[in-house]
Amino acid sequence: MGKPRGGEAALCFVVFFWFWSSSHALLSPKGVNFEVQALIGIKAFLVDPHGILDNWDADAVDPCSWNMVTCSPDNLVVSLGIPSQNLSGILSPSIGNLTYLQTV
Repeated sequence: MGKPRGGEAALCFVVFFWFWSSSHALLSPKGVNFEVQALIGIKAFLVDPHGILDNWDADAVDPCSWNMVTCSPDNLVVSLGIPSQNLSGILSPSIGNLTYLQTV
């Protein structure tokens, strides 16, 4: 097996770029996850008397381990489970930035 030819090299680059871009699609140029920002925006509009959202960290890279957040196998937020925890407030417009959200 020798060096890849022009067509093979181009195909390798396209495949690499596709994998790289899909794995970094939710990160801003500064490495901030857009879903984390959206969830922190939601948290900012809520009163949380029992601290159920305390592990929602603005500096996190991945929100999939947070309380009440369910993610797809691709680590995209697909559901927010808001059980009866006496949360109050309003739903932040930043919920619209959770583009893969299916259920609340």
